[in-house]
Amino acid sequence: MSTQPQNSDSTDPSTPSQDEPAFARLHVWQIQSVRDVMLVVTVLAILWLGYAMSAITVPLLVALALAYLFEPLIERLQRRFHCSRTISVAVILGFFLTGVIVIVVPTVLLVVSQTGSFIANAGSGRYADLFDKGTALLPENMRNQAQDGKVWIEEKLPWSAKVFGDDDKTATVPAEQSSAIKESGSEAIAESTSGDSTTGDPKTNEEASANEEEERLQEMVRDEVARQLSGGVFDPSAGLSSSGETARSGVQSGFGSAALGFVGAGARRIWAFALGSIELGLLVFLVPFYFFYFATCYPKVLRFGRELIPENRRTRVFHLVREMDKAVAGFVRGRLVISAILGTIFAVGWFIVGVPYSLALGLLIGIFCAVPYLSAIGVPIAVTLLAVEQFSVPDAERMAWWGILFWPILVYGIGQSLDDWVLTPFIQGKVTNLNPVAIVVAVLAGGSLAGLYGMLLAVPAAACVKIILRDVFMPRIHAWREGRASDPLPGG
Repeated sequence: MSTQPQNSDSTDPSTPSQDEPAFARLHVWQIQSVRDVMLVVTVLAILWLGYAMSAITVPLLVALALAYLFEPLIERLQRRFHCSRTISVAVILGFFLTGVIVIVVPTVLLVVSQTGSFIANAGSGRYADLFDKGTALLPENMRNQAQDGKVWIEEKLPWSAKVFGDDDKTATVPAEQSSAIKESGSEAIAESTSGDSTTGDPKTNEEASANEEEERLQEMVRDEVARQLSGGVFDPSAGLSSSGETARSGVQSGFGSAALGFVGAGARRIWAFALGSIELGLLVFLVPFYFFYFATCYPKVLRFGRELIPENRRTRVFHLVREMDKAVAGFVRGRLVISAILGTIFAVGWFIVGVPYSLALGLLIGIFCAVPYLSAIGVPIAVTLLAVEQFSVPDAERMAWWGILFWPILVYGIGQSLDDWVLTPFIQGKVTNLNPVAIVVAVLAGGSLAGLYGMLLAVPAAACVKIILRDVFMPRIHAWREGRASDPLPGG
C-alpha cells in the first residue's frame, strides 16, 4: 500500500513558511541593537536606583572599597601568621577601630576647635580689619587689584563676605523711629510736604522732594519693623489708630504666631539633627559590619565574577582586569598612604614655623594630596594665615616679611620634595604609566566635569582608558590599517 506525499499547501498555518525572512521570526529582545539599548538603559536604571537609595548603597560601596583596598594586607597576614581569613579580618578591623578612637577622634576634636576659632575670628571682623590695613599699604594699582579680587571671591563664595566684613548688617532702627510707629507718621509727612510746597523756589522744591523721599523710606522702614515685631500679621494702620486696641491685639497675635513659628523652626532643626545623627550612626555601624562580610567573602566574590565571563574570552578579560587592578589599586593605596604622611608633615612643619590653625590646614592639604599637584593650594593659605597672625602682634615681636613668605614655602617644599623623590617612587611607583602632562590634563578634565570627585577619580580612570586603548583599540586599528581587518572597531 503506497502512501501519498502530503501536499505542501496543507501545512499548519501557525508554522512559519520557509520563504519567510529570518528577521521576521526574531523576538524584539533578540535583535542585537535593541539588546544593546536595553543593556544601557538597565545600567542607567541601576545607577539611578542606587542614587535614590544612597542611604543603603553608600555604606555598601564604602565597605566594598575598603575590602578591595585591604585585600593585600589580609592575604599577607594569612601567609605570615598562618591564620584563617576571619581572624585576619577581625584583627585588621580591631586595629582600625582602635585607631579611630585613639587618633582620629582627638584629631577631629582639635580640628573642630581650630575651625571654630577661625570662624569666630572671622565673624569678629579681625581678618577684615587686617585686610584693609594690608591693602592700604599697597600701591594704588595693586590696591585696586586686591579689591577686585575680593569682589570676585565674594561672588564665587558668598559666605566669604563675612570674612571680609562686607556682609549685610541687620538694619537697626533708632529709638525715635520705633516710637514714631505709635504716633501719626502719616500726618508728619503731610505737614512737611505741605509746608515745603508753598514755596515757589525750584531749589526749595528739590529739597522738599528729597525730604519727601527720605521720609517715605523712613515710613517703609517703620512698617517693616512693625511687621517683623508682629510676626508678619500686624497692620501698620492699626498701630496709627487713636484707640490702640486693635494695634495691641494685632501685636499680641503677632507675637503668638511668631512664638509658634520659632518653636516650630526649633522642632524642625532638632528633628533634622536627630535624623542626621541616626544616619551617621548607621553609617558608622554598617560600614564595619559590611566590611567584615565583604572582606571575609572576597574570594567568593571573585570566583563568582570569574564564572560570569565566557570561556573563550577569559584570558583576554583577565589580562585587562589585572592591568587595571594594578593601576587603580596601586595608585589609590599609594596616594592614601602618601596623603597621610604629607598631611602630618605639613601640620607639624607649619606648627613649628608659627602658622595658625596648622593642624586643620595640614590635614586638609594632606587630603588634597590625594589629587596630584592639588596640594599647592596650601602655600598661599599658609602664607596668608601667618601674615594675618603677624600683623596682629606688636612691631617688636613681628616676624620679618621675608620669613612670612619663606618659612611656609620651605615646609611645603620639603614635603613635596619628599613626595617626588622618596614617597612616590617607593610606595606608589609608576603604576599608572602616565606622564606628568597626561596627569595634569586628566585632573583638570575631571575637575571641570565632576568637581572634586572627578579630580579624585581622574587619574585611575585615565589609566584604565589608556589600558583599553593600548590593548583593545590600537591593535585593531593597526590591523585595519594593514588590511588584516575590515573594521577598525573591536567586534566589527
